Amino acid sequence: MFRNYVVIAFRNLWKHKLFSIINVVGLASGIMVCLLALIDIKGAFDYGNFHPNPERTYRILTDVTSGENQVVAFASTPMPLAGVLKRDYGFVEQTARVIRTYAEFTVDRKMLQESYCAVDPAFFTVLGYKLASGQPATEPHTAVLTPQTAEKFFGRSNPVGKTIHHKEFGMITVTGVFKPLPIRSHLRFDLALSMATLSAENRKQQTDWKQYVAGYTYVALKKSTSVELLEKALPAIAARATKNLRFRSEKGYTFRAQPLTALSPSHETLQMGTWEQTWGKLATEMSVGLVTLLLAVFNYVNLTLARSLSRAREVGIRKVSGAVRWQLMAQFMAESVVLSVLALGVAYLLLLLIEPMPFVQQWLIGGVQLNGTMWAVFVGFSITAGLLAGFVPARVLSGFRPAQVLRSQTGLKVFKGITLRKSLIVAQFSIALIAMIALLSMARQQNYMATADYGFRSENMLNIPLNGVPYQRLANELNRVSGVELVSASSERFGHHDGDYGRIRRQRSGGDSIAAFMFAVDQNFVANMDLTLLAGENLPEMTADTSGDDSPGRFILVNEEAVKAFRFGNPREVVGQSLWLNDSTEVQIAGVLKDFRFTTFNWAIKPLVLRYQPKEFRFLNVKIATGAEASALAAIQRIWKRLNPYEPFAAQWYTDFLYERHSHEDDVNFMSLLTGLAFSIACLGLLGMVTYTTETRIKEVGIRKVMGAEVRQIIWLLSWDFVKLLLIAGAIAIPLGYLAGMAFLINFAYHVSIGFETLGGCIGLLLGLGGLTIGVRTYRAALSNPADSLRSE
Repeated sequence: MFRNYVVIAFRNLWKHKLFSIINVVGLASGIMVCLLALIDIKGAFDYGNFHPNPERTYRILTDVTSGENQVVAFASTPMPLAGVLKRDYGFVEQTARVIRTYAEFTVDRKMLQESYCAVDPAFFTVLGYKLASGQPATEPHTAVLTPQTAEKFFGRSNPVGKTIHHKEFGMITVTGVFKPLPIRSHLRFDLALSMATLSAENRKQQTDWKQYVAGYTYVALKKSTSVELLEKALPAIAARATKNLRFRSEKGYTFRAQPLTALSPSHETLQMGTWEQTWGKLATEMSVGLVTLLLAVFNYVNLTLARSLSRAREVGIRKVSGAVRWQLMAQFMAESVVLSVLALGVAYLLLLLIEPMPFVQQWLIGGVQLNGTMWAVFVGFSITAGLLAGFVPARVLSGFRPAQVLRSQTGLKVFKGITLRKSLIVAQFSIALIAMIALLSMARQQNYMATADYGFRSENMLNIPLNGVPYQRLANELNRVSGVELVSASSERFGHHDGDYGRIRRQRSGGDSIAAFMFAVDQNFVANMDLTLLAGENLPEMTADTSGDDSPGRFILVNEEAVKAFRFGNPREVVGQSLWLNDSTEVQIAGVLKDFRFTTFNWAIKPLVLRYQPKEFRFLNVKIATGAEASALAAIQRIWKRLNPYEPFAAQWYTDFLYERHSHEDDVNFMSLLTGLAFSIACLGLLGMVTYTTETRIKEVGIRKVMGAEVRQIIWLLSWDFVKLLLIAGAIAIPLGYLAGMAFLINFAYHVSIGFETLGGCIGLLLGLGGLTIGVRTYRAALSNPADSLRSE
């Protein structure tokens, strides 16, 4: 019997090819999004599956109690905790500490900014990171590189035994190379540095119990040891450590153990968290997939019921021949399952098409291997979706009465009312329109950040990473190039999050302090970037001797926000005032700059300090005359090859840097794909509704045409009910879409507005797509020959 169901299902699907293609594509779109979510969920459980003994390895968390008695969980801990656990508790087999940060490393004048982890010797055994060659980094000034970092630094040659340089740590010897790191790991880094390499200032953190954000602590218990021993010991350690501590705003903290097996998916959002997945992210992804699939299921219901008139007589004959209702339901649901399995195949092909997209690789399926279990889940999910999609049509179609359908197919009503189906259409278009408004708001904000006026010159400005080349030598060479108008130097590029962050005081000890961004610049920077001095003077010209009290490094420029933060009042009153940087360096304010946006638009303008520090310069900012861009760029490339032949020329126009930094095209493209799928599915659902209605009213259309009705009148008659559905969907989606867009924009201190250009454009697209779908079908119905529809009369 089952074989007959499948054979008949294939015959019916082949007979109605257009109906089948529409349903397969619709279901495939929804299933594809669900497959992405299922793959990412599997990947979330794959995190850390390479660690040895994960069942007895734990990461220690710190629960910090604020002054308002709020408890905030941190993934990090004070560094002395590991030593106490290893020394005083016999049930602890090993402990490992990890400190992660970014730094610049230099190899043969090649300078690269890499993420690194400072690790204890036990890191390699507790967490089980394997080496492809060499030895672990256990001695001072040693490191192990990832394969990618080794290739960037040394090409294809063997890096073991070679050295890299860090301005603070000095020369570092490479002792080994990791095997390729698992993508699904909560720790991501480019090299692992031995903990003994850290400077004296960093070593202070290793004995400071107040620094609970310093790094991460991992504990491996001995075999057959109950975790309850560790859980009892941790609060006691925290109580002893904090007994005599005085925090600035916190009341205290305590520790707890997190099993390595429970690291991902995470049930809570941790401060100083690592790369593990959270249940919230997975639930959001699966919800998006299920909503998309639900829209496709609505379509299947609508299109199947729209075709019910052609199946009514089949049902009547089968019932007269002795078929019972459950057999008819089984037949229709078998068709639905076959359709869903076909949709799974199409969904997998769609998945292969979008798999190379950077967003998909980075956030969804990167590093996840599909196995037999996953394919069983996919097939089971597809069959379940088919059964759910086919239940309502099977229930309705199997309920037809033979006497009614065999007497006359015309005038048959599937439902006495179609309010439910109209509601489905409204829901489909409302969801699609809300997604489109939110997406357009995001795209406009990202384009705004990529192209807006930041308050400094970016047009015709070329940023050149120095990568070890002396900035003054390169600047002197570039100043002789035709078309180069001015050259300046800086430690960072404006327009993103980078920059040193420090504290400034009016007195060396005590008194008010503010946090400020600090950039190193030369005396040409203000003029080159077209910044405005409100009071005072620019940084003084550099001299041969910059070591005295009047050296340029003693003077700073601040912005208006820094003046406001210190409550100075008038900017002129600030000039000449002394400040202390990081409690150790006394500087004098030379001038005050007009506020400009030197960070991203996520933040309001922050206090800013510009200071002459040649050792910190990392970029040259080259202003090029309009019309001379090509010739000047070619000349600059020749100079670079002469001065630094082993380092690629990595200059970038400032406008291109801002656009690439803020446009996020990959994210927008992926979200546009999802929104396009939602709209396509909604239009297919509308097509099913229009098809059903026009077929049930075909005799009415014939009579009206005989009575003299024009084609445009018939089109309006058939279309108005559906246009009302689109207008209702628009009325529902506009306020909800506005709220969804503002929920995103509120994260930015400076953002676009959601006005007519956003809402009007989305409504216009809704009416355009919906109107086209309605118009094509109703136009065909209006052109039908009345003789065909009235022949039976």
